[in-house]
Amino acid sequence: MGALLLTTSLVFAVIANVAVKLSRGFQKKLPSAAAYLFFLGCIYFLTLSIQYMDISIAYAIWSGAMVAATATIGSLYFHEPLTRKKLVSLVLIAAGVLMLHLQS
Repeated sequence: MGALLLTTSLVFAVIANVAVKLSRGFQKKLPSAAAYLFFLGCIYFLTLSIQYMDISIAYAIWSGAMVAATATIGSLYFHEPLTRKKLVSLVLIAAGVLMLHLQS
């Protein structure tokens, strides 16, 4: 149950981050409102998930996966440069998240 809640929180966080990008500095109302709502949902589900998991494991997995997913979306959909350093960093984040997940 904790993993499902954590995954839901992660999905909400990534959508919120994309909405922040689309809001153009909170100048556009719809993406701005979406960012606030999805961040609210993200925190709600993260709060629920730590009732089933250690907070240290849950937050480490959540933050690492969110950074990796957001960076990947930034590269694929917003055409942000994917340098070799960025790619190596994302692989290291993914490896760390996987190791933490296997640890729990």
